[in-house]
Amino acid sequence: MRKTRTVLLVTDDGQYELSVNPPEISVTQENKDKTIDLLNVGEVNVPGMRGLIKVSLATFLPDSNSPFFTGTAPEQIVQAVKKAKNGQKAVRIIISGSDVNTQFNVSSMNEIYKEGQGDIYISWSFIELRDLNTGQVASFVRRYTDTGLCTRRTSRSVPKVILVQSGDTLWNLARRYYDDGSRWKEIAMANGMYEDALITGMRLILPL
Repeated sequence: MRKTRTVLLVTDDGQYELSVNPPEISVTQENKDKTIDLLNVGEVNVPGMRGLIKVSLATFLPDSNSPFFTGTAPEQIVQAVKKAKNGQKAVRIIISGSDVNTQFNVSSMNEIYKEGQGDIYISWSFIELRDLNTGQVASFVRRYTDTGLCTRRTSRSVPKVILVQSGDTLWNLARRYYDDGSRWKEIAMANGMYEDALITGMRLILPL
């Protein structure tokens, strides 16, 4: 059956496209609404902030004898995701045709090994990793740029592509290469990112 979507997992050890898409992928998100009782009104709903995105999927990872095999051993994919889970590292999940392009923590993993088969059947659940500093940085950028004090551009030579190092953030990269941390949004837009969610070793485009 022809795949209608691409499901990509990006870890510190590399990126892996699922050879066999799950029959369905569950993507859920709830708001933290509150229900209160008001005198002479009754029960009302108070909208809250958005909750974390949760993704669940189940499929199988084909081995080299399968017609679905695309060159990556199933054990390698399992170990990469397990390494991220045990090391409390993020996994970026990208699902084409959807708005899922987000960093997640691995909340649960289940593998089934069937006698006589090299395929590994997996059931994985992920929960969104929210950067606690993103809101504070964005708020600071708005306050700072509203004053008009961030219009200066640096003449420092800027490389087109860099490798992300441990501890890097979009803000400090913009400070390092542009002498202007408020330009972090330009880097995010050039790389199709919606948040400061960098992975050590990933290639990052710096717009000139």
